[in-house]
Amino acid sequence: MTRILLTNDDGITSPGLALLRRALEPLGQVQTVAPLRNASAVARSITIDRPLRLEHVRFGDGFAAVAVDGTPVDCVRVAMLGVLGPVPELIVSGVNSGANMGNDVTYSGTVGAALEAALHGLSGVAVSVETREPVNVVSFGSLLTALVERVLLAPLPHGMVLNINLPDLPVAELAGIKVTSLGGSSCHDRLVLHDDDGARGEYRIVCERTPLEPWAADDFGAVAAGYVSLTPLHFDLTSREGLAALAGWPLADLLAAALPAAR
Repeated sequence: MTRILLTNDDGITSPGLALLRRALEPLGQVQTVAPLRNASAVARSITIDRPLRLEHVRFGDGFAAVAVDGTPVDCVRVAMLGVLGPVPELIVSGVNSGANMGNDVTYSGTVGAALEAALHGLSGVAVSVETREPVNVVSFGSLLTALVERVLLAPLPHGMVLNINLPDLPVAELAGIKVTSLGGSSCHDRLVLHDDDGARGEYRIVCERTPLEPWAADDFGAVAAGYVSLTPLHFDLTSREGLAALAGWPLADLLAAALPAAR
């Protein structure tokens, strides 16, 4: 039986986690390890300055899980190190309340957990819904089962993460499913003075959810048009064009210029 690790960044009590667990149960043995509390926007951060506390919890429907007082990547790492026995074969993260598209994926704890799977040579799937208060996401259960089952039948290329974003629509009203690229920035940041006592000021960085540019063929455009967006991500951040550009640098001359100053 396939061993599936389920995690998220919204925390162990998130309704999206429970929904995804029910969608995954027909596909294998689901092990749930999730943050004790909300750990949104922590990307791939890990806890290194203190021990991690693990708590075994059980919900009213018999759903058993492990809560970790750390980050989503901490959750994946302890699972990969055998806290629940044999290591998982697939890692699924979500369902996140709020889309993870465009440049926002670099902030996302939901995507960060799935990327940790890629580091271990496993398939990783991240699932998000565009609204902070999803009322229609319950209708996506069967679709999520089918999408993850497809990943099991046709494993993702090495190092790839499948980033799924759902529009806030009943599944019967979907326009379809699209394979997309990442868009740009989803909002414009403003610095707002929150409190000022003269010697010390407190500021908030406010994200205005007005896209900085129009999109059509990427993840933002697809979800806005009522499509489920499937975006393949890869952990390799190396710029191939950058390698070519740096190949033209006079590296020996740069080093020689530094040598007199070092003497």
